[in-house]
Amino acid sequence: MNMKIRLIKYVIVVLFFSIASLFHTVSAQKQIYYSSDWGEKLPSFPNHLILKSNVVFVHENMTMTCDSAVFNTQENLINAYSNIHIYQDTLHLYGDEFFYDANIKVAEVFGDTVNLYDGKINLQTDYMVMDRVAQTVRYTTHADIWDDENTLESQFGTYLMNTKVFEFTDQVILENNSLNMISDSLFYDTKSKNAYFFSKTYITTKDSVKIHTSLGSYDTKTDDAILYKDNLIINDNKQLIADSIFYNTKTEKSKAYRNIYLKDSLNQVIVYSQYLEKDEIETTPYLFLTEEILLQQIEEQDTLHLHCDSIWIYFDTTLNAEEMYAYNHVKFYRTDMQGVADTLFYDVKDSLVYFLGEPILWNENNQFTADTISLKVIEKSVREMYMYPNVIIAQNSDTTTKQYFNQISGRQFKASFSKNRIKYAEIEQQVKSIFYFWEEGKKTKRLTGVNIGESSKLNLYFERGKLKKMTAVDLPKFYLDDNERIDEKEKTLKGFVWLEDYRPMSKQDIFIHRD
Repeated sequence: MNMKIRLIKYVIVVLFFSIASLFHTVSAQKQIYYSSDWGEKLPSFPNHLILKSNVVFVHENMTMTCDSAVFNTQENLINAYSNIHIYQDTLHLYGDEFFYDANIKVAEVFGDTVNLYDGKINLQTDYMVMDRVAQTVRYTTHADIWDDENTLESQFGTYLMNTKVFEFTDQVILENNSLNMISDSLFYDTKSKNAYFFSKTYITTKDSVKIHTSLGSYDTKTDDAILYKDNLIINDNKQLIADSIFYNTKTEKSKAYRNIYLKDSLNQVIVYSQYLEKDEIETTPYLFLTEEILLQQIEEQDTLHLHCDSIWIYFDTTLNAEEMYAYNHVKFYRTDMQGVADTLFYDVKDSLVYFLGEPILWNENNQFTADTISLKVIEKSVREMYMYPNVIIAQNSDTTTKQYFNQISGRQFKASFSKNRIKYAEIEQQVKSIFYFWEEGKKTKRLTGVNIGESSKLNLYFERGKLKKMTAVDLPKFYLDDNERIDEKEKTLKGFVWLEDYRPMSKQDIFIHRD
């Protein structure tokens, strides 16, 4: 047994000295080890070793290999040449030359091509500085970086070894199958595959959507972009601006928040709101807007201004708008027509706009009310109007006292327009009417009588928006009365209310609600 113990101790001693012959400790504090196939001291510089063939240096947990090196054992400096390979944990550096200062743990790597590998990450440039204290690798000349999903280019950058994050500056380009991104300041997390940008950034998707921003992030795995500052998205003829935008570059699904500006240059439509949601990959693609909505239909002669609580727009499979719904406190203004309603529905195919929920429309001096009002709009111009049932058309007959109103009621109404002015109309089924007659002097105006009638159908003719002629299809029941014999009950038709206070008289009025 004692012989076996002595034999084991002998083997351990032999192995120790064998290893010590290969690896020489220069400084216990610096812990630099080295080996090579051949080496000698320089006569003139006794602290300098020349090492050749299979040269290996080990400093703490970092290993450096090369073909030849000059090692300053006193200053703990290494100059190495040819087939440079530095590796630490999962990080590998390759080059033609390197200089290492063990005192500050900094290595400089040079070469026609200097390569960094860490997992699936590859970086190629001609000069790198590895700082083992700060756990960084820096480059100051143009570099190409790629992994299995993305390629990047930049002039300056830093790789954070602990977090596996690249910090890029100056002319950064990121490209993958979904987009091309250009920025002056970008972080790329190689683990999460997220890119973070902090300066002016320009993105172009494969579908030619252009994105401008100054702050945000992009998930290269999911294609989700989050934009926080100076945001602009241009898609064909559409522009979107908002304080913050969530946008998928592949599906074009998006959400936007605060101070939203959406412009359709093709249709000359601008929408302002505080929230937007768009999805083009659903079975029924849609656009949803809400909060402080203002929709403007731009025209050379006039502009439509519309306000409501929310808007839904549905698209066909080719992403052409098919239907639009506006809900709650719908109010619009143009110089030639105004209106209010609870709900608006626009059928794009039929060019029909429906007003529902106690709708009221005004055209010049005419007030229109019914359960349902619809307008046929072609090339941004009203061509026809339809109303049913409980139709009432009214005009202010006395602008001074506002006591006497011309009125017509019925169940169905159809009118034609020219240059957004009513020209001709038909009203039928249980038609009733009240018209006042005035005698006008040079300075005064006197009520002389009233025409009260019933008919099955009336034809109405207008001139410059004012009723000028009326004809009955059948034998009407009309009678004339003078001013003195007019009963108060006969001054108004059933259901008639003059609603001028609800009428928006300017584009600012559409934001005033009078419930």
